[in-house]
Amino acid sequence: MTSRARPGILVLLLALGLGGCGAGSSSMPTVPSQVAEPTVAIPPPSPQPPSGFFYARGYALVDASLSGFVSEVTPTGLVPVPGVSVYCDACGEVGHSARTTDASGFYSFSGDIARGGGVWLSASFITPLIVTKEGYRDPPGLPPGPVSQGWREVTVRGDTQFDIELVRR
Repeated sequence: MTSRARPGILVLLLALGLGGCGAGSSSMPTVPSQVAEPTVAIPPPSPQPPSGFFYARGYALVDASLSGFVSEVTPTGLVPVPGVSVYCDACGEVGHSARTTDASGFYSFSGDIARGGGVWLSASFITPLIVTKEGYRDPPGLPPGPVSQGWREVTVRGDTQFDIELVRR
């Protein structure tokens, strides 16, 4: 390619790029805007988060909570399961947090960063949970997890409720 051809290509690219920027009406069809579910903006990861702890490359600690109910599948419907261990790899100031469900089967990981909560999020990764209780297993049809029985993958977008079903062995 000669040096004379390069300015011509640059002018062509600029003309194509700016062609749709005029003030007049466009013949291009427009797509109606859609209402999106509420999301939390994932800030770009900083070299050192405020706490000085670095969870993993590409993650940022966000003030989002994760909670839900763990229920047993029975012939008559869902029944709460107390005493279930719910481990969240990316919850809390340093990650690796665990909670135990209460009498109503409820678990909660706080989003309050000032008190050690929050969820470490990345635009390209899910939040892994491991759910266990002696005498229970995953319901049929769930894909096996890469680590163990009880593996769940949650997409956290702001405060998230994620309910979990188990089956008695």
